[in-house]
Amino acid sequence: MMSFNYSNILVGIDGSKTAAKAVRKAVTIAEHNHAKLTIVAVINDREILGVSKAALIGFGNANQSTIDEVTSRFQRLVHKYELLAKDRGLEVNAFVTAGDPKNKLAHEIVDDEGIDAIVVGATGANFVDRMTMGSTAAFVIAQAPCDVFVVHRD
Repeated sequence: MMSFNYSNILVGIDGSKTAAKAVRKAVTIAEHNHAKLTIVAVINDREILGVSKAALIGFGNANQSTIDEVTSRFQRLVHKYELLAKDRGLEVNAFVTAGDPKNKLAHEIVDDEGIDAIVVGATGANFVDRMTMGSTAAFVIAQAPCDVFVVHRD
């Protein structure tokens, strides 16, 4: 794999198989570039509040213990990927945050962490979801101020 001199690579995860594949690809890119890897799960506020059809918690049912459970699930997943990257000798920054995944991945985390490349999984959303809420991957590609690698499903 060609080196592009990236120094800080971001990979966003959501628990999908495509995101797992994106992590493996991000680890490889980070290895080849001797780069730091930032692994982040962004809990979508709309899904926590039950505003979207894909809501993890129905509207009005969001209590602190349920939110803590969702957060804990993502923290375990992020930690699993963090260990995978550290086992490959990488410097890793891994965390869970909440907000709009599109803006967090394309702007906020890029700015806060000095990211110069992003790896995202292609969306698994159906056509209706893509039309109403847009694709996170497409938004990141269009808006991020750095290179974006999109990993597709097999």
